Amino acid sequence: MSNGIAIEVKDLHKSFKDREVLKGISFTVNKGEIFSLLGPNGAGKTTTVKILSCILKPNKGYVRVLEYKVPEECNKIRQNIGVLPQDYQGFIDLTVRENLEYFVRLYGEDKSKVNELISMFNLEEVENQKLRYLSGGYIRRVGLASAFSGNQKIIFLDEPTVGLDPKARRDFWELLKTMKSKGITIFLTTHYLDEAEKLSDRVAVLYKGKLIKVSTSKELLNEFKAENLEDAYLELINSLDDKNE
Repeated sequence: MSNGIAIEVKDLHKSFKDREVLKGISFTVNKGEIFSLLGPNGAGKTTTVKILSCILKPNKGYVRVLEYKVPEECNKIRQNIGVLPQDYQGFIDLTVRENLEYFVRLYGEDKSKVNELISMFNLEEVENQKLRYLSGGYIRRVGLASAFSGNQKIIFLDEPTVGLDPKARRDFWELLKTMKSKGITIFLTTHYLDEAEKLSDRVAVLYKGKLIKVSTSKELLNEFKAENLEDAYLELINSLDDKNE
């Protein structure tokens, strides 16, 4: 695993009971890049994130995150990553500040980190409000701040902008660009193709548990002679559906 690689996956398999969800996928993620994993519902995106972030164990395959092996060295991996799950709710009866204080303590950081996060994620106006009274945009912002409460080198984001209005989504994109500018590696799953196109250094397409393609958005556009990533992606998926009929 070279110094420039944040994540390395070879021949990764994962099954649940009698269903094979991941069928031998392989890819790498470079340090400091935004890498988007795309695919239809049920393709295996969330399962991949859960394995890389040490929530699930693989059945077979070679997986390294920041030089550490999954699952053998997950304790070390957890110290260096943050995760924003698709269903993030936080502690709804605690204030924004109290939520961040919890995660900062969890990562063993100094309490002063809380003020830094509130400022970084523009949470000053709501820092003393309970999460149950906040908008979806603010809750997502608190979730990202929570995922960044330590000294994380990789942030895993599973459908982070679902349910956000257009302005909240754009504000969230700016936060991700700020993270990237600090050298943080961002692993993103999303159904919003405009999001993937604007943010990603590279995208990967997962289809029925198999990794079909890893490339830049521009390469996909050229390949399918498309004007945007959504058109290229839909053409690719439609061609795969046709082959599987």
